[in-house]
Amino acid sequence: MGKYSLYTDFENYVKENQLLINFLEKEQSLLNDYVSPIIKTMTYIMKQTADIVESNLLDIFNFGFNLLFENIEQLKLYLRQLNNDYKLFDKMSLYIKIIFDLEELKVELIKDTENDYENDIKSIDKTLDFFEEIIIPNISLNEFELDKYLNLYYEFLGKYSEINLMVDVFSEYCGTYGI
Repeated sequence: MGKYSLYTDFENYVKENQLLINFLEKEQSLLNDYVSPIIKTMTYIMKQTADIVESNLLDIFNFGFNLLFENIEQLKLYLRQLNNDYKLFDKMSLYIKIIFDLEELKVELIKDTENDYENDIKSIDKTLDFFEEIIIPNISLNEFELDKYLNLYYEFLGKYSEINLMVDVFSEYCGTYGI
């Protein structure tokens, strides 16, 4: 599989999902961080590399494409769950962001076999369950529970601040190369 098919697949996928991508950019959504820096990075790589197969950037491109695919497909699931209501989708963006961050943090903790994170992983699972359950149209929120789980989310981000989430890695890449 050469440059042509990789680049073409990427470009076609972006075109296929342009409505969602444009919405995230136009609204300056919190969720744009899970899409735009990846697209910018991959576009930059495409412009820099005549033949990606012979480049050391092939792994980055493949990883980025897989991550972009996973993120957009997950966002589309949430959008469908919200009856394709883009305004409601944007209103729920903080909760969706929390889910994305906690899912990635959980994966990183599970990969670390040298430490026992069992209690934190259970707590992350409960927090994920809470936020996944509130991403539905017209739900009334228990503000006390919401505060409790928001605080847990921010505690986890602080406690594991040394773990680089992919959203930050791609944003840093864009910053480094001015893209």
